[in-house]
Amino acid sequence: MKNRKKKFFLKNWKSIVIFLVFFIAIAVLVAESRKEKGIVSSTDFSSELESRITRLVLKYPIKEMIPYIAQNDRLTAAFLVAIAKKESNWGKESPQKDGKTCYNYWGYRGTYNQTDSGYSCFDNPEQAVAVVGRRIKDLISQNVDTPAKMVLAWKCGWDCSGHSFWSVKKWEWDVGFYFRKIYD
Repeated sequence: MKNRKKKFFLKNWKSIVIFLVFFIAIAVLVAESRKEKGIVSSTDFSSELESRITRLVLKYPIKEMIPYIAQNDRLTAAFLVAIAKKESNWGKESPQKDGKTCYNYWGYRGTYNQTDSGYSCFDNPEQAVAVVGRRIKDLISQNVDTPAKMVLAWKCGWDCSGHSFWSVKKWEWDVGFYFRKIYD
């Protein structure tokens, strides 16, 4: 009786291994075929952080910034994604200059190439992420490291007395929601 059980187990175990080897071989062949044809999925991720960001923003203009955002530390990347969602719906509603996109999805007001309304108009996605990312890192170094603290610096300019309590809380909650999707 023991001998039969042993043969049955060994026979099934070998079948499972053969199936797994076959399945893996097919998956590798399909992936190689896709690479040869130049079909690389937008879900081929270089990092877990990049994967999280991509799942959120894939259908929005900010998607071309994913590689640059993912090069930042997780805290900075979380703020870049969350603030861009709140300020421009990830690039759907952002400033333009002379009919061209400014790649300013954060409502950033700097001195570089300003629009008539005072927003910075960046030359390309890489520059936009670099400049805004530096500003966010600077704020983080000043202990502005949560959405509740960031609202003071980003939305209010350190004094929220000119904003309603609810608009400040709404900014904090909305940014916090997407911040946690990246940071947690």
